[in-house]
Amino acid sequence: MSKTRIHTTEISVLRSQYDPDGALKNESLQKFLHEGRIQALRTFDSEFNVSDSKCVEPMILWSESEYQDEIRYPDSMQIHTEFEPLSGPRYRIYQKLIRKSDGKILCRCNSFCILFDSSKKKPWKNASSLLVG
Repeated sequence: MSKTRIHTTEISVLRSQYDPDGALKNESLQKFLHEGRIQALRTFDSEFNVSDSKCVEPMILWSESEYQDEIRYPDSMQIHTEFEPLSGPRYRIYQKLIRKSDGKILCRCNSFCILFDSSKKKPWKNASSLLVG
């Protein structure tokens, strides 16, 4: 297994993203996970001046989320995202949603994806920016 880098981003949760009971909607959690993946790809590639990743997005083939706690308004969360290369354009993505106020893990997500370059209409195989060192 290659060592990969972990990207962390922070998201403030808007009042409209909660249901009437004050709990965060599942749809919003999935959007946050996706945003974490996209921001990680963009950040890793900008550090290496790789310009061919602007149209690269993860196509999720399978995903499993384990919800451990809730977030209440007003609060924000950190999203930790790590890509693990498997073979060619295939990756495993590990993510954690962490409540900022107390550092408690809200959700763990394990996904398998193909990184797809929509401008070239084919899988993206440039993993160098996702690896450590």
